[in-house]
Amino acid sequence: MKSTLAFTLATATLTGLALTGTADAAAPTPATRILLTVTSEATGDATEVWLGCRPTGGNHPEAEAACDEIHVAAGDFDQLVGNPAAICPMVYDPVTATAEGTYNKKPVTWKKTFSNACLLQAATGKVFAF
Repeated sequence: MKSTLAFTLATATLTGLALTGTADAAAPTPATRILLTVTSEATGDATEVWLGCRPTGGNHPEAEAACDEIHVAAGDFDQLVGNPAAICPMVYDPVTATAEGTYNKKPVTWKKTFSNACLLQAATGKVFAF
């Protein structure tokens, strides 16, 4: 009787551990996970954020909107709609934007230099709005 009880308790414990492990392993991993960086060419200072999409996550301040814009562009950062009506000053203070990671689990690597931060925002919308 003792061995049957011990076996039952051991089985219940292992089953509980297996279920807990399964629940942790089933936590969704974003299909899109991108490190976005903006670097000032004058100072070398860089600002970066992580963006996860589907599910939305990371530390991007406008993650939901940024994910929507990347989705509309099908992950092609050169196709971001941005804000073509933006009016930017003619100031030369170049910044370089980079995106590295995955879009729908496919590798993404993108880098482009803009004459100033306003032109970056005008070209990329909410994606680099941090």
